[in-house]
Amino acid sequence: MAVEASPLFGPESGGGEMTLMEHLKELRNRVMVSAVALLLATLVSFYFWETIIGWLLVPAREEYDPNFGLAVFGPTETIGVLFKVGLYGGMILASPVIVYELLAFIVPGLTASERKMLLPGLLGVVVFLLAGMAFAYWIILPASLGFLLDFGGDNFNPLIGAKQYMDFALQIIFWVGVSFELPMVLALAAKLRLVRARQLLSFWRYAVIVIFVIAAVVTPTPDPLTQSMVAGPLLLLYFLGVLFAWALQPKRKTEETGS
Repeated sequence: MAVEASPLFGPESGGGEMTLMEHLKELRNRVMVSAVALLLATLVSFYFWETIIGWLLVPAREEYDPNFGLAVFGPTETIGVLFKVGLYGGMILASPVIVYELLAFIVPGLTASERKMLLPGLLGVVVFLLAGMAFAYWIILPASLGFLLDFGGDNFNPLIGAKQYMDFALQIIFWVGVSFELPMVLALAAKLRLVRARQLLSFWRYAVIVIFVIAAVVTPTPDPLTQSMVAGPLLLLYFLGVLFAWALQPKRKTEETGS
């Protein structure tokens, strides 16, 4: 069995083919590159763990208590929290390499003009990821903490564990960042002829339901405030994705001529 292959950003290959074994070796190499990038990025995050944790505590200290601190309930909890902070930081820092390697493997058969669009696409992935994380850090996280920690008034005196707080903050920031990739996903699907902009637009009623489900999954809280703050921007990003899909989808005449 042979698999057609061409370089991702280079010139067209001379009609060469890859055997199944060569294709699997390529997959192994790309996984290894991604793993090395993740390892190095995680080590960098470990090195700056105090700075990262300080950043993550700022929203609680600004919205709830300037002296807000975290409690540790076991001798191994601290190192577990540091490992999680390093891993999430590593995934964020290594995400451009991981996305590049993924695209290089799954779309090797694009034309030269289509491959040139992948570099701006990769930049778009990074921009939307950072935008989503910034939105989560500056908007969602402070509002959620202000609401949840003050809920119940003077009847409760919150003693927040380090693990619980970091799980809460990291999950919101990371997964909201990932969910902001929605326009890029829709644009890629349209470019690969999997869907058309008109179909996406007609699907908007179902998209609202799906988006609220996604918001419920990416937010680790049951309160409707946090979920609505995630779902609202995602709905706007869906229509932005429809616009991207309209701009990038192959024209009907082009498809008919190519067939």
